[in-house]
Formats: sequence, C-alpha cells, structure tokens
Amino acid sequence: MTRLLLTIFLGFAVLPAHALETLRPDQLAAGMKGYGLSVFKGTKPERFEVEILGVLKNAMPKQDMILIRTTGMDLEKHKVIAGMSGSPIYIDGKLIGALAYGWAFENEPIAGVTPIHNMLAELGKQPAAAPATGNYGTPRPLLTPLALGGFSARTIELFADKLAGFGFVPAATGGSGGTRRGTGQYEAGGAIGVQLIRGDLNATGVGTVTHVDGRRILAFGHPMFHSGQILAPTCEAEVHTILSSMERSFKMASPVAELGALVGDWQSCIVADTQAKAPMIPIQIEAANRATGDQATYRLEIVDNPTFSPILAQMAVVETVSAASGSSRDTTVRLTLEAQLTLDQTDRTVTITDTYFNPSGGLLSPAMLQPIAALFQSPFGNPSVKQLTVKVSADQTRQTAEIRRAFFSKTEVDRGERVTLSLVLKPFGQPELIKTVPIAIPAVNGTEKIFSLVVMAGAAAPADLAPPDSLADHLTALEKQHHSTDAVLLVQTPSQGLQYRGKLLKNLPASVLNVLDDDSRRDIRAAADLHQIVVPTDWVLTGQATAQISIRSE
Repeated sequence: MTRLLLTIFLGFAVLPAHALETLRPDQLAAGMKGYGLSVFKGTKPERFEVEILGVLKNAMPKQDMILIRTTGMDLEKHKVIAGMSGSPIYIDGKLIGALAYGWAFENEPIAGVTPIHNMLAELGKQPAAAPATGNYGTPRPLLTPLALGGFSARTIELFADKLAGFGFVPAATGGSGGTRRGTGQYEAGGAIGVQLIRGDLNATGVGTVTHVDGRRILAFGHPMFHSGQILAPTCEAEVHTILSSMERSFKMASPVAELGALVGDWQSCIVADTQAKAPMIPIQIEAANRATGDQATYRLEIVDNPTFSPILAQMAVVETVSAASGSSRDTTVRLTLEAQLTLDQTDRTVTITDTYFNPSGGLLSPAMLQPIAALFQSPFGNPSVKQLTVKVSADQTRQTAEIRRAFFSKTEVDRGERVTLSLVLKPFGQPELIKTVPIAIPAVNGTEKIFSLVVMAGAAAPADLAPPDSLADHLTALEKQHHSTDAVLLVQTPSQGLQYRGKLLKNLPASVLNVLDDDSRRDIRAAADLHQIVVPTDWVLTGQATAQISIRSE
C-alpha cells in the first residue's frame, strides 16, 4: 500500500501546476477578440491584439487554419512580420495556436494561425507530411529571418536565392552578443533561434516560442526545413529592431545563449528539447593572401545534416576566400580540403586539392564549390563527415594559360620508338613557352598508320578511373580528379580495357577479354584503353590540342 501511495503521489507531483487551457477551431467564431505575444525589441515578449476572421477548413492535410487580423505594436505599418512565426494567440485567455502564415504584399496585417491541438500532437509524432507552398494569392509559411554574423554582403547575395528556397530571409545582424547571457529558459512569446553555423561565423534562424511543455518547446507554427527528425542547436535570441518592408517586414535578431536542440521539424511546428544536444561538424579554415601577407584562421561548427551541411560549408569557404582575396581584382586561389569521414564504421581521410581562377576576386566559380558538396552527398549514400579542414591561399594575379598546340619532334617513327612531344602554352600576359614530354609509340603490331594523342586541360580531362560503383569509389574519385593546372595527354592504345564494379582494367590480353567480355556478366563493360600522361604546370589551363605522327610501314 505504501508503495502504491508513493507512486500515486509521484504521479501527481510531475503534473503541471496549471493545466493548459486551449480552444479548438470549431469553438471559434468571427469577431472574437484576444491577444498574441511576441518579442519586438530585446528579449521580453510584448502583447499585440487579434480578432478572429474565420477558419479555413482543411487548409493543409488534416489541419485547419485560423484567420486573424492583428493590431498594435505598429503592425498596421509592418503588417505580419517574419520572425513572428510561433507567436502564441489567446482568446479568452485560452491558447488557440501559433501565428504562422501570411501573404506577400498584403495591405492589412492578416495572418494564418496553426491550431494548438495540431502542434501538441507533434510531441509524439513520426516524420510528417510534405510542406505547403504558395504564391502571392495563397498563404505560405512566414519567412524565417536568418541572422548572419561575419558574412559580407556579396556572400549573402550569392546564396540569397538558395536560402530563400528553404524559407529564409538572410539578414546581416552579427553573431552572438558575447558578454550578454540568456535567462536559461524559454517562455511563450519569447524569441527562439535555431543555429546552423556558430563560431567565427554565425547563421541562426529566428522565430517565436508558442508553448513550453516542461523540457519540450513548441515553436514557429510551421515547419522550418520540412525535415521531420532533425538535430540542430537552439538558443535564446534577442530582437534588435523590426525592418519594415512592403513585401515582408522581418525581425533583425541575434543569438544570445544556447539552450537545448531542435528535435523535430513537422508540418505544424518545430519541437525543441532544452536537455537535448545536437552534434555539429567542426570546420577550421586557414586563409592567406600571398599578395598582402594577411592571414586568418576561422573556427566554426555547422549543423550535421546532409541537405544543409554542404550549403553551409560552401558559404563559409566563399566568405573566407572573399576575405583572403580582399578585392575584386583577378585572383588565383589554391584550395585544399581535408575531410575526416566515417565510412562503414571505418575512419577515412579524404584530401582534395586544386587551383582556381576568378576575375572577380574572391567570388568563386561553381567548380570550386562542387567538391565541397560531393564530400557530403553522393549517389551511393552520404558519408559521415566528422571534421573539415580547409586551407585557402589567394594570389591577386591571373595565373592562367591556354593550350595553343602540340607537335612531335619528328614526322615519322617506328613502332616502339620514343619521340619528343612539344606542348605550346600561352600564359596570360607572357610570351608562348614550350614544355617537352617523351612519348613511347606503342610497340604492338597493328594496322594503324597514324599515331595521335589529345592534350586537354585537367579540369576538362576524364579521370583515369572507372565510373564509381560505391561510396568508397566516389570518395576515391574525388581525390583522383585531375587538377586544373594539369595538362593531360590522352593516348589511345591498341589494347582493350574493361570496367568492372568501379574498377578500370587496362592492357588485358585477348584470353582474359574472351573470358570476361560476356553478356551474361552485366557488371562488365568494354572501355577504351586510354593511357594518360599528366604534365603539371603553374597555371590554370584552358583549351586543348591534337598531335599526330606517321608510323613507318613494317
């Protein structure tokens, strides 16, 4: 009996002091009035007034939308503000839901509210439905202000469209407040941030807390990433001001103090847990400008998510390259990426190096960003990236050259003879120069009377590998891509090669070919047996050339 009474006592002890009082959409009528809470400046929630306009039934899958008109706190001027997502709305002192939706270029501060009973159901729900989208005439989730610290205007502009595609409105507002400390708790109507990048660079999506259920926090009233189960650090946020806009006003805010983690991203809201911790990927970037002697080291962390991690890593590299360049002059950038990965429970280090040229200073070409994305995503699954180290060296000169032509030192050769190939390069702003390469003419018998080869710039030359057949092959291919400073000589040999499960088999005897080249073996495909000769240079190369020489008759 004593044990039973103790169990009952403890059961009552964990109940909240005041049960949450709510109203469902079918209990609401047009004209009912109430209020909402949101932070408009600082960290303290303030009250604004609301009036019920009606209920849109089944506005989303199994979810109604409550229409309200808002007044007070200059909302007549600002209209519905991005960053108010999650603001709790009360009628007769009872919670009805979270302000979450709006219309672009609206003339009145009218918003859509996500019912609270849909949000409460998300506390124990599995990954949910697809996001609702819309145009100017349909409701859509309010944009989430993305507070960016340490990023230049041109980096923000470069990624603005991509960020907008995820529902963010980027704003350069600075990083953490440094000495300012948070309260250590969330409250309804308070500002909450989801940290995507933290450290020397910062990116934090800002919204509003709707309801605190013990250690669990309901916020936003709409999805943030449409990701279902996701982990990302959450934090208290401070609102500096409201930036009023005809299209969509938004809160300018900064992170204050980390508190818990995002654990769910559902149709009706996001869910945070104040006791959860989110794993992050540490990144160290060393940037140097060889022309000015400037050097800087950036230490930051990005959220560990296959969709967002590559974008965030690209933003960080773009910013540091821009900072290292320091101008809009011609810039040659040498980049080294070293990633610590876990593949099939085995640690692996992948190192990618290359040199790039851009006539607009630190603004990068797409080719420079592709290896970063490829480290996180592949057609064979996504490796687990544990750490990324980036070294950037910028030189404010144009170190490029064009492949003009190629020719042999003789007009005729015997099979098996060695001959010299002259490769003519034209560096930018300099006279032509010649690099010589010894070439061995294949000694095998054949009917060919002409021997030819093609010289290509490394960025355009095919890798000396079979197409990847696994995640391990994919990572190996990244490391073995030709450098843009390589001149690659492609020599067609008389022998035949085969591709087999990501492996390239060359110079195979006829007996092996007869056994392996069988239609019943569908993993095996014929492949040209190209011999590749790589000639390193000091320039980022463009162009190509062909050289031919006659073979003497037997």
